[in-house]
Amino acid sequence: MREFSQISSNWRSAETAQLYLNRHKIPAIWDIDTRALVRHIRKVGALRGMVATDGTPAEQLIFEAKQIPTMAGQELAGRVSCKQSYSWDKGSIELATAPWTEQMGAAVPVGETRRHRVVAYDYGIKQNILRMLVDHHCEVMVVPAQTSAEDVLAMGGDGVFLSNGPGDPEPINYAVENIRKLLGKTPIFGICLGHQLCGLALGGKTYKLKFGHHGSNHPVINLLSQKVEITAQNHGFCVDPESLPSSDVEITHTNLNDGTNEGMRHKSLPLFSVQYHPEASPGPHDSHYLFQDFVKMMKERYA
Repeated sequence: MREFSQISSNWRSAETAQLYLNRHKIPAIWDIDTRALVRHIRKVGALRGMVATDGTPAEQLIFEAKQIPTMAGQELAGRVSCKQSYSWDKGSIELATAPWTEQMGAAVPVGETRRHRVVAYDYGIKQNILRMLVDHHCEVMVVPAQTSAEDVLAMGGDGVFLSNGPGDPEPINYAVENIRKLLGKTPIFGICLGHQLCGLALGGKTYKLKFGHHGSNHPVINLLSQKVEITAQNHGFCVDPESLPSSDVEITHTNLNDGTNEGMRHKSLPLFSVQYHPEASPGPHDSHYLFQDFVKMMKERYA
């Protein structure tokens, strides 16, 4: 960071930033020219790096940093996934105890008792995605990344969710094969890494971005509605839209900064996915509609 304040002045503050970082053992670099750093990364791409506080010479740190493997080719989803299946029933803080209303962008009418059972693959899943599924009247069972398609179908769910996660999607062959086996047998919704895995399962290819998309305020155009969505993103790989079979797949979202693919859907089977994180976007009237679309897809499938 450019400047680090060691003074805590907000009336809601319980401790200083310094104490918070110390307590969680989080290192911080400050008093550097952050704009120069950003310009360098934009020029040469994402870099490996190291942080040291013990006086190790810079030459040694550079040598050690070069020994760190690049992200390309790394299968990390299996490392961060849960080891056993578990159910999730907690909604978001604001909406968990309140009935949905039309003003809040209701996915479920007040008084409806039908709940939709969703099996969520954990490739590094964010809890807020699970909260959003519960908010949209879903019962969620989270399963490890390598759970077979046969076992998922045996659970009798109404739909399958493919989560976000770290690493390169191409080495995750087991997930691609499972998606292909599930395709057409149950509604599928994927986010981030789940989106990339869908692209591979549908016959497409992925590639590594120069420095990725990270943080908020990424403009994405919804090609179906022609509306621009301001999104939150965190990924280093992307689906090549030219590699997807146009006879089966429709591109639904495009990044307005660099033209990369941000969403797609199958033209005849119940599958759609987005690259960005709708659960992290501001407000139920923004891209939270995607969770509503997932519920609608399950309703239509099992009506």
